[in-house]
Formats: sequence, structure tokens, C-alpha cells
Amino acid sequence: MLFSNYSVTYKDAPTCIDLFCGAGGLSLGFAQAGGIPVAALDCDRDSIETYRNMFGVCQDVQCIRIEDWNPGDGMKPVDLIIGGPPCQGFSMARGARFVDDPRNSLYKYFVKAVAALKPGWFVMENVPGIISIGGGVVLEQIYADFEQIGYRLTHRVINMADYGVPQARKRAIFVGNCWGREFEWPEPEYIKMPKDAEIWMEWNYRTVDMAVGDLPWPAGNYFSHRANSKMRGPRNRNVFTQPAFTLRVRGDEFAFCEEPATGAFSPGSCPEMELFYYPCQNDFQETMREKPPAWIKGYVQPREVAGPKTNRLVGTRRLAVREQARLQTFPDWFQFSGTPYSQGRQIGNAVPPLFARQLFAKIISQL
Repeated sequence: MLFSNYSVTYKDAPTCIDLFCGAGGLSLGFAQAGGIPVAALDCDRDSIETYRNMFGVCQDVQCIRIEDWNPGDGMKPVDLIIGGPPCQGFSMARGARFVDDPRNSLYKYFVKAVAALKPGWFVMENVPGIISIGGGVVLEQIYADFEQIGYRLTHRVINMADYGVPQARKRAIFVGNCWGREFEWPEPEYIKMPKDAEIWMEWNYRTVDMAVGDLPWPAGNYFSHRANSKMRGPRNRNVFTQPAFTLRVRGDEFAFCEEPATGAFSPGSCPEMELFYYPCQNDFQETMREKPPAWIKGYVQPREVAGPKTNRLVGTRRLAVREQARLQTFPDWFQFSGTPYSQGRQIGNAVPPLFARQLFAKIISQL
């Protein structure tokens, strides 16, 4: 199990600045690996409210556009700069990619911050499409930009499920340092099984049920993604044997279903009830119930009820926000601000903290 390692001696903890921070998935993973975020910025108000509430240890949290931020304005040296520049221009999700999309230049501001503050390391996250867009021209430019300011860069396309996230979510991860060191990536603990493997699961991954089976809401047998213009029909996964699909910014695209979805659906509402726990089934659920760091005040651990979970879903329903957060590996003490739609968008945009803590643990060991 991956226990958290929140720093209790802030004076000596590694530090980072989180650009395009969102709700703070990368920052949380950094803190769980023993670091402290000292500055963060984003232009989304709900995300910044979430970040301020959840990272009281962070000294400087700004709701500001990256174009209007001056990285040299009184910033102290930090060990890392981290962040995920908005990725709409790189994404293949809508069937089109444009080398000249103005949103693709936002990573230039990330480069500018690294050049100005000269951290030992940086981590930049994006969608896999950034690797191949324009026949690789953007990737070549990214490498050239960082090499020009003195950083050795490496990258991988990571399936988060390989690192224990109960979600088949691929992301491009860039890691660089100013010493010319070769980065040792964390080893994945979970792999997709070969087709001829004699095993009861197609994937040796954490499943949807492993992630949310101890939560109070009635559970479905299938995790379904509704049809859209790019699909012939909805997609289904078995909650007991498979991980979730990649969570997107629209939570109503997904539902728990009693039977496999066969056509477009409008999921019913999630039953309203307080968060409580059924007995813990596995180490993932235990990790999600972790105690919060010292800077979170007033958190009350949900109660646990006796006996196995017996309530099953009849029909189709939306996911609860806490279920979405579990699938993205945010622990239960982490609370999101804004409307349910905004909370789902913040979750869908985040980097899974469970992967981030493994990545930063490797970097911190090499500082």
C-alpha cells in the first residue's frame, strides 16, 4: 500500500510551484510524497477556491491567467515547477488537431517560468496527442525549448492504470532537470494481461468495484459511457473485473447501469445520502480513507457500518462526486468547491494523485 508522507517539518521539505494547478491533483501527489507547494495559479475560480481550501500550507495561490503572471515577481527559488498546460489544442478527443491552435502555445509560459526560476526539476503533463501532433513537430519544439534553457528532458505516455489508478487513463508526462541526469521512472505495479493469460480478469488492474465498493450509494454492475457523434454506440465495462474509462470533464457522460447500456441514455440522479463506509475491502479503499495532512482542520472521518454492502442498483444513475473523486484517486478528506458540474470538471481535469505521488517520490529521491 502507498501510505502518504505529508511533511511535518515544512522548513526542510522540497518545494514546488504548480502552474495551471486546477484542483491540485499534482500538488496533492507532491505533498503525499513529502513536498510542500508554495505557490499555485489557475484562471478558474472554482478550482482556485478548492485549492485554497485544500492547501492551506501553500503561501501564494492566485486566480490569474498565466499570460498575466510574472514569474520573476518576488518568487523564491523552488525545487520543482509542475503543471499541466490546457490541452484542448493537442487533444484527439474531438477528432481534429491543429498545429497552429493558439492554445498549444500555453506551454511556452511554462518554459518561461522554468527559465526565470531555474528549479532543479520540472514536471509537465498533457494529453497523449501532444506527442504525435504535426508529425511530431510540437514534440521536437518542446525538447528544443527546454534544451535551449539548459534542461535535459524525457517523456513517456503513461497509462495511469499501470500505477494502481482504477481508470484506464493515458497521459503524456514530461520530466526535466538542469543537471543532465537521466531520470529513473517509477516502475508500474499493474499491467495489462496477455490475451492468453489464464486469469479471471482481462486486466491485472484495480477495478471500479475495488475503488468504490465500500461507499454507500447503490452500485451498478456496469460502468457505461454514453454514445456520442464519434461512436456507434455506448461502451460498457464490468465494474467487478475492469477499470473505469477515462473520466472527462462532463460527469453526465458516465453512469452506473444495472444492465449493459445498448443505446444513448440519460442517467438518473444519484441518491442523496451522507457519506459513510461499509467494511474496508482492500488496500486502495484504506488509502482513500487516509487521515488528512495537518493543515486540514475540522475533518471528521465518516462512520463505518457493520455488515456487507447489499444494496444494488436498479436502472441507471449518475456517479456521485465522491465516486468520481475515488476513481481519480483523491482521498475522501479532499473536498471540491462549486456546483456538482464544476466539481466533476475539476476532477476530470486533474492528474490522479496516486500516480503523481509515485512520480514525485522518485524525483525527491534524486534531488
